[in-house]
Amino acid sequence: MKTNASRSERIGWVVFALGGLYMFGLGWLYSWRMVPAANQIGSDAYSSLPGIIWALSVPLGAFIVAIGAALIAQVERRVFWMLILLVLFFTAWRIFGTTTRMVPALFGIGGGLITLFFIGSTWQWAKTRPMLSGVTKTGSDLRMVGFIFFVVAAWDLCGIFGIANFVLRPELADRFAVPIGSTINSASSVNILLALGWGFTYFGQLLSRQAPVNVPEVDNVPQIAAAD
Repeated sequence: MKTNASRSERIGWVVFALGGLYMFGLGWLYSWRMVPAANQIGSDAYSSLPGIIWALSVPLGAFIVAIGAALIAQVERRVFWMLILLVLFFTAWRIFGTTTRMVPALFGIGGGLITLFFIGSTWQWAKTRPMLSGVTKTGSDLRMVGFIFFVVAAWDLCGIFGIANFVLRPELADRFAVPIGSTINSASSVNILLALGWGFTYFGQLLSRQAPVNVPEVDNVPQIAAAD
């Protein structure tokens, strides 16, 4: 069992590294070449096979990284296969579930759910924080700040797509003479907010990891191994 577990962990590190290189190497580094090309020739820049591979680098790479992390963590089989099913569902949704028709209710419902989930997360933080101590409490605080940045970024995205900049309604943008500078400012704010949100979330997890952990004795918990 220990041999299988260690083999699974080694495979996990390889998968994790490949996913990270895919995301960073293509999703970020290659974008410095892809974006100028798209500015010159439009969608033809990413409709070719290399362009498609680039377009999938972050969404597909994120799942590859998560699968590698699951193998490293030696998660239970049900968690691992749930992640695999999520990959398949996500891929099918991105291929077959896209639409070119504007559905305002979709954005309204999504915005409402984001707001409710944020309020719920804040409430859970308020209830659980008194039970924490030391770096665990600090880590929880940082993650909470990250949630704030995420929800503000979502609000600014609403302003980009909907009322304010009307990116999804170009006829309204023309009618109200929305200056491009307004959209650029909003997009820049979203980028900064998302970077801050992920930064606070990461450092919050990093601090929480440094807290002492009492490992309970667990008997016969099935885990993912390379042989599975």
